[in-house]
Parts: sequence; structure tokens; C-alpha cells
Amino acid sequence: MNISVQSFFTFFMWSMALQSISDRPLTLKESVVVGGVVGAAEVALPGQPLSYAMNAAIKKEPFAWSRSYQGFLVNAGGQMPIAAVQKVVQAKGSQWIESFQNHPLSDMQKGGVSFVAGVAGAVVDTPSNTIQLYLQRKSNIGKGMLDAYKEIGMRGCFKGFVPNAFMKEAPFTVGYQILALKGKEVAKEYVGDNLAATAIGGTSAGVFTAIATHPGAVIRNKMQGDPFANVYTTTWKTIQKICQEEGVQGLLN
Repeated sequence: MNISVQSFFTFFMWSMALQSISDRPLTLKESVVVGGVVGAAEVALPGQPLSYAMNAAIKKEPFAWSRSYQGFLVNAGGQMPIAAVQKVVQAKGSQWIESFQNHPLSDMQKGGVSFVAGVAGAVVDTPSNTIQLYLQRKSNIGKGMLDAYKEIGMRGCFKGFVPNAFMKEAPFTVGYQILALKGKEVAKEYVGDNLAATAIGGTSAGVFTAIATHPGAVIRNKMQGDPFANVYTTTWKTIQKICQEEGVQGLLN
């Protein structure tokens, strides 16, 4: 999957998700519902086939629609609590910081809290993505989530957590919480309409963040495609191996 396809997918998802954000913080229940609906919808189309296409490209395997929806339930189920986890961490983190100062959070502080929230979300996202990719392999057709977990194990499920947390989910959350809203504010000065400003803000931030997070997604998928750590043992060694075999452009495949 090339980066232009991922950029389209990212800003499309953001444009839809940002429309559901209210002017007040979401409650835990609302976060679960909104995150579940948006996450499941994104996974259903186009997230699941694009994720599989990316993994197939990394493995240099042909794309097969019959395998693209393997692991859909675990992937969709894993996406549902992510928004809730991120919202709770962000709300509690913001409250904690504000308790030490007498003014609202600065943009840098908001970005830091969002970064931590993204890392927390990766705790949920990493194992669901590992199992999804595992079930999409040709040799694993017909196996279920429990079979995958038994074969991979807890340690294998969290393979690729570092690049997923710090190079993908954390910067993505910063973009979602900070850049998209800033873009929306700027766009409103020119277009006025709130819906159009939301789409423009989400699109602009989405394209930028897609470029920033794509290498992290490639590294994560390389590591998760090797859950038993036979080749891609650490984040740094994975980066080195990709660059040695494919050059720096391999990080943008």
C-alpha cells in the first residue's frame, strides 16, 4: 500500500470521526460508543483491506480478497475501547497538570498529554493488530482468535509495541487532538461553515500525520509478521534490516 492510499484513508477517517466530537468532553460511555462505531466502521471499510494490502506488500505476496477480512472481529473489537482509553487518559492527565497551575494547558502540554494517550491506546491496539495479521496469512486460514493467541502467546501479541506506540499511535493522537482542531479553526476563517471546516481540518492534519506515521506502521507490521522474533527482533534492528534490503524508501512501502 503506497503512502497516497494511506493518506486518503487517514483523512477520510478523520473527516468522519471529527464530526462526532462535541463541544464538551465525552463521558466514558460516550467514548466507548463513539470509538466503537467509528472504529468498527473504519475497520470494515477501508481499514481492513488496506491493512491487509500493506501487509501483503511488506511480505511481497499477492493481494487476495478472500484473506483480507480474516481477523476482522478481533481487529474491530480491539478498536472499540481505544477511543475510551485515550479520552480517559487525556482527561485525567489534563486535570492532573491543571491542578499544579492556574491557567489552561498550553498547546505543548496538550500535545504531551495526547502523546501519552496515544501510547495508552497502543496497549489495546497492538495485540489486536498482531492477531489480525497472523490470521490473514495463507497458512492460518480457518483458525480462530483463540488459536492465534495460543500459538503467538502474550509476548508475541505485543511484538511491535514500541514502533506502534511511539511512531504511530502517539503522533496520530497528537494530530487528531491538536493538529486537526487547529486546522479546523484556521479553515473556519475562510469557509465559515463548520462542516466544511471540519473536513478541511481533518484532511490537512490527516495527510500530514499519514506521512509521519507510515514508517512506524511498516516497522510494526514487519515485526508483527515475525511474532516469534526469528528475524525482526527489535525496533532498531528492524529499521536496519529494512534499510539494508530495500533502502530508506522501504519505510514508505
